[in-house]
Amino acid sequence: MAAIKKIEKVTAGEQVYQNLRENIVAHHWKIDEKLPSETELASLYGVNRLTVRMALQRLNAIGLVETRIGDGTYVKKFDFSDYINAVQDLYSNPSLMADVCEFRKLLELECARLAMDRAAEKEFQELDQICTDYEELKKRTFTPVTDDQLQELTHYDVAFHEKICLMAHNTLYQYSFAMAKNTIEKYIFLNLKARISTWQERGVSVLEGDYRHRAILNAIQNHDFEECKKLYDDMIDFNIVL
Repeated sequence: MAAIKKIEKVTAGEQVYQNLRENIVAHHWKIDEKLPSETELASLYGVNRLTVRMALQRLNAIGLVETRIGDGTYVKKFDFSDYINAVQDLYSNPSLMADVCEFRKLLELECARLAMDRAAEKEFQELDQICTDYEELKKRTFTPVTDDQLQELTHYDVAFHEKICLMAHNTLYQYSFAMAKNTIEKYIFLNLKARISTWQERGVSVLEGDYRHRAILNAIQNHDFEECKKLYDDMIDFNIVL
């Protein structure tokens, strides 16, 4: 028997939203360009202002436009990271933490490999600056470390790895890191907390214990993938209690 599917009725609001979205994506309205007013759009589409307003609210929600009170609605440059950050808490949960190691090895190592051939000198300089700033922070950090200090250390740690993903010049890899960034950040926080605890027991400073970032940078610059992989494995595989 044939699979019969009921015809779905598309509301006027849905049609207005889809048409506005298509025009923005097709760049009929440019970034920072002001859209027609609600009244003008209502007249153009043959609908009421409430229908237009609801469509604009949906476009605001996904980051394609921004409505400036008393001024109007403008096309906004879509930022995938901003969009993901707004919804990460909806899908980031403790069960994902166990998958972080596998994900990071798969994604970040491949990004490091690509960065060896694709990254520009300026990008290496920027990564070097992140390393330097991170090392300066480590010099000023003494055990026992507070949660606020851990959060600051985590910020630089994540920034370092995110930069390597950007240096791979693969948009889908960048999106993948952005989607997992919240979970990666939580994992790195716990990882650092556990590592610092072991360094404190051995009388090792934060800077002495956490040397791998500079070593990874050097390995990428030297096109030494095996050394890079060894450093990443040591960094990611450290056992922590979730």
